[in-house]
Amino acid sequence: MRIALIEPDLRHAEIVGRLLLAGGHACHHFAASAPFLAGAEHEFFDLLVTDAFCGDAAAEDVIARARKVLPGLPVVALMSAPRESELVAMLQAGADDCLSKPVRGPEMLARIEALMRRAGIRRPRNRAREMFGEYAFDVGRSSVSFRGQSITMTPKELQFALLLFTNMSRPVSRAHILETVWSRRRDVRSRTLDTHASRIRTKLELRPEFGYTLTPLYGYGYRLDRIPVENPDTTDKPPPAERIVETL
Repeated sequence: MRIALIEPDLRHAEIVGRLLLAGGHACHHFAASAPFLAGAEHEFFDLLVTDAFCGDAAAEDVIARARKVLPGLPVVALMSAPRESELVAMLQAGADDCLSKPVRGPEMLARIEALMRRAGIRRPRNRAREMFGEYAFDVGRSSVSFRGQSITMTPKELQFALLLFTNMSRPVSRAHILETVWSRRRDVRSRTLDTHASRIRTKLELRPEFGYTLTPLYGYGYRLDRIPVENPDTTDKPPPAERIVETL
């Protein structure tokens, strides 16, 4: 996940950043709320982890401002020996969860994963084979089998496709795709991502007649949806003629 961290304490920020990296997340540290809010105008984040005091403002104020820029952004607040009343105030201000400082690695990662599940953001599991309906992903062979055929894909195409199928019917941001597929590289052009999406759509036949649509979301990313397929044997057929039985 792409996680923003607002933490004025640089030593604690380094600890949190290392723990998040060990958990497979990308951590982008901000020493105060102002640079984070400015960055959020142009970048997407899956989660905000913020100290109760952001260096230039209280977290209660920053949460509301952050969600004006990134609606629905999940937030975890870091608090030093908080009293019950402080916890209640932080949660009422919009925080989704609170953690005591200094953070404990396993607990923080487990709480983040739980929050991401509730928010509907998922990462592909680290398994050699995955099944999504009729699509069978073989990571070892970098291939996908479906409807009686097997298609070879590049490693990045396969990772990209797995991310989309794992988050079926959920918008996946470009930032999340770049973090997952291109390992946080900043030099990947937007056109490269779009080209990979087009290849995935073609290779895996993600078209309405086969029950899938891969939709680009302008300024955000992509969403893969499964849709019902009309039975051609039952469409546009006239109703059966009424039979009249004569009795003698």
